[in-house]
Amino acid sequence: MRALTIPGVVRLGWAVLLAATGGPAFAAPYCVQSQALPPQCDYYDPSLCQENANRQGGVCAENPQEARLQPGIGQYCVVTAGGASNCSYADRGTCAAEAQRQKGACVEAPAIAPAKAPDPYSAVNGL
Repeated sequence: MRALTIPGVVRLGWAVLLAATGGPAFAAPYCVQSQALPPQCDYYDPSLCQENANRQGGVCAENPQEARLQPGIGQYCVVTAGGASNCSYADRGTCAAEAQRQKGACVEAPAIAPAKAPDPYSAVNGL
Protein backbone atom coordinates (compact mmCIF):
# COMPACT_ATOMS: atom_id res chain seq x y z
CA MET A 1 0.00 0.00 0.00
CA ARG A 2 1.41 3.41 -0.99
CA ALA A 3 1.12 6.50 1.12
CA LEU A 4 -0.78 9.38 -0.40
CA THR A 5 1.36 12.49 -0.68
CA ILE A 6 0.43 15.94 -1.83
CA PRO A 7 3.59 17.75 -3.04
CA GLY A 8 2.33 21.29 -2.36
CA VAL A 9 1.37 20.42 1.22
CA VAL A 10 4.76 18.81 1.89
CA ARG A 11 6.60 21.89 0.57
CA LEU A 12 4.40 24.20 2.62
CA GLY A 13 5.06 22.08 5.72
CA TRP A 14 8.85 22.39 5.25
CA ALA A 15 8.57 26.14 4.72
CA VAL A 16 6.56 26.54 7.94
CA LEU A 17 9.03 24.34 9.84
CA LEU A 18 12.05 26.35 8.62
CA ALA A 19 10.36 29.66 9.44
CA ALA A 20 9.46 28.44 12.94
CA THR A 21 13.02 27.35 13.77
CA GLY A 22 14.43 30.77 13.06
CA GLY A 23 17.03 29.51 10.58
CA PRO A 24 20.57 30.86 10.93
CA ALA A 25 19.55 33.98 12.90
CA PHE A 26 20.57 32.36 16.19
CA ALA A 27 24.12 31.14 15.69
CA ALA A 28 25.96 29.46 18.53
CA PRO A 29 29.10 31.01 20.05
CA TYR A 30 31.47 28.17 19.04
CA CYS A 31 32.26 26.68 15.64
CA VAL A 32 34.11 23.64 14.37
CA GLN A 33 36.42 24.72 11.55
CA SER A 34 38.33 22.51 9.17
CA GLN A 35 39.83 22.80 5.71
CA ALA A 36 37.27 20.38 4.30
CA LEU A 37 34.04 22.04 5.47
CA PRO A 38 32.71 25.54 6.10
CA PRO A 39 32.51 26.55 9.79
CA GLN A 40 29.82 24.67 11.71
CA CYS A 41 28.61 27.17 14.32
CA ASP A 42 26.27 24.84 16.19
CA TYR A 43 27.92 24.61 19.60
CA TYR A 44 26.94 26.26 22.87
CA ASP A 45 29.20 23.97 24.90
CA PRO A 46 32.91 24.56 24.15
CA SER A 47 33.82 21.06 25.37
CA LEU A 48 31.49 19.44 22.84
CA CYS A 49 32.85 21.76 20.15
CA GLN A 50 36.41 20.67 21.01
CA GLU A 51 35.46 16.96 20.97
CA ASN A 52 33.85 17.23 17.54
CA ALA A 53 36.72 19.34 16.20
CA ASN A 54 39.20 16.66 17.31
CA ARG A 55 37.06 13.96 15.68
CA GLN A 56 36.89 15.90 12.38
CA GLY A 57 40.56 16.90 12.34
CA GLY A 58 39.71 20.57 12.80
CA VAL A 59 39.71 23.19 15.53
CA CYS A 60 37.09 24.71 17.77
CA ALA A 61 36.85 28.44 17.20
CA GLU A 62 34.91 31.35 18.58
CA ASN A 63 32.04 32.59 16.44
CA PRO A 64 32.97 36.29 16.19
CA GLN A 65 29.31 37.21 15.66
CA GLU A 66 28.26 35.65 18.98
CA ALA A 67 31.10 35.10 21.46
CA ARG A 68 32.91 38.04 22.98
CA LEU A 69 36.28 36.96 24.31
CA GLN A 70 38.41 39.52 26.08
CA PRO A 71 41.90 39.64 24.56
CA GLY A 72 44.83 38.83 26.79
CA ILE A 73 48.56 38.49 26.40
CA GLY A 74 48.44 35.11 24.64
CA GLN A 75 47.76 33.75 21.20
CA TYR A 76 45.17 31.23 22.48
CA CYS A 77 42.29 31.22 24.98
CA VAL A 78 40.74 28.52 27.15
CA VAL A 79 36.96 28.96 27.23
CA THR A 80 34.64 27.06 29.55
CA ALA A 81 30.92 26.33 29.47
CA GLY A 82 30.21 29.19 31.89
CA GLY A 83 31.59 31.64 29.33
CA ALA A 84 34.80 32.31 31.26
CA SER A 85 37.94 32.72 29.17
CA ASN A 86 41.65 32.99 29.81
CA CYS A 87 43.69 34.29 26.86
CA SER A 88 47.19 33.82 28.25
CA TYR A 89 48.50 30.82 26.29
CA ALA A 90 51.38 31.21 23.84
CA ASP A 91 50.94 27.83 22.11
CA ARG A 92 47.99 25.67 21.15
CA GLY A 93 49.37 22.53 22.85
CA THR A 94 49.48 24.04 26.32
CA CYS A 95 46.12 25.69 25.76
CA ALA A 96 44.54 22.43 24.56
CA ALA A 97 45.87 20.50 27.57
CA GLU A 98 44.44 23.09 29.97
CA ALA A 99 41.14 23.19 28.06
CA GLN A 100 40.83 19.43 28.40
CA ARG A 101 41.55 19.65 32.13
CA GLN A 102 38.88 22.34 32.56
CA LYS A 103 36.41 20.60 30.21
CA GLY A 104 36.48 23.52 27.82
CA ALA A 105 37.95 24.40 24.44
CA CYS A 106 41.10 26.08 23.18
CA VAL A 107 40.39 28.82 20.63
CA GLU A 108 42.51 31.49 18.97
CA ALA A 109 42.61 34.78 20.83
CA PRO A 110 40.45 37.52 19.26
CA ALA A 111 43.29 40.03 18.97
CA ILE A 112 46.37 37.97 18.29
CA ALA A 113 49.58 39.87 18.83
CA PRO A 114 52.03 39.50 15.95
CA ALA A 115 54.75 36.99 16.73
CA LYS A 116 58.20 38.40 16.26
CA ALA A 117 61.69 37.23 17.01
CA PRO A 118 63.43 38.74 20.02
CA ASP A 119 65.80 41.59 19.27
CA PRO A 120 69.18 40.73 20.85
CA TYR A 121 70.13 44.43 20.76
CA SER A 122 67.07 45.61 22.72
CA ALA A 123 67.63 47.07 26.18
CA VAL A 124 64.55 45.27 27.57
CA ASN A 125 64.99 41.48 27.82
CA GLY A 126 65.85 41.01 24.16
CA LEU A 127 62.43 42.17 22.95
